[in-house]
Amino acid sequence: MSYVNTTLQVVGVKEALAYLNGVDKTYRREITRQYAAIVEPIVKDAQAHLPGTAPMSGWKRQYNVGGQAKAEAKGQTSRLVGRGTQRDLYSKAAPDPTSLLPWNGEKQAKLIKPFVSGKKSKANTFGLKWNSKGAALFDLSGRAKTPQGEQMITVLGARFGSPSRVMWKSYERAAPELQDNMKKLIEEIMRSVNQHMKVI
Repeated sequence: MSYVNTTLQVVGVKEALAYLNGVDKTYRREITRQYAAIVEPIVKDAQAHLPGTAPMSGWKRQYNVGGQAKAEAKGQTSRLVGRGTQRDLYSKAAPDPTSLLPWNGEKQAKLIKPFVSGKKSKANTFGLKWNSKGAALFDLSGRAKTPQGEQMITVLGARFGSPSRVMWKSYERAAPELQDNMKKLIEEIMRSVNQHMKVI
């Protein structure tokens, strides 16, 4: 997963959103719509800079990770010896592996979305997220422990630049206008909270 969070910080805005969610859900949803409109240029910019086809030839093939390791950790694999070879058989309870590839640019683009949260458990109030294992692989890969991984990062770096290859660069291109619009939105949120509290 890859995140972009607005750098503007206002004490109390998360609490304000939580408060509005309790007293005026219609307006709270309107805030989400307004924020989505503010960051729409960033979303579209990020989507436009994603490769539609596989960034490298190996990404055209299916690649899964984690299933065997997860199953072995939980004791859910059995070992069979046959004709001098040894192989794993997964039990029906074994977790499915995580699918990283093949690359689907159209599908990945649809996973870049804005979010607004008034929950205390969430570290960020406003942000953009690319909720995909492919995000970490393409956007954030910068270190490797194997020669194959090093080669992948070298190719990604030569073709698409250093991490973050899409999300942060898209944010930077829109940052000045974004900051102005976010200040206006936050001022409106705080003004609305004050009005609701006066009525009460």
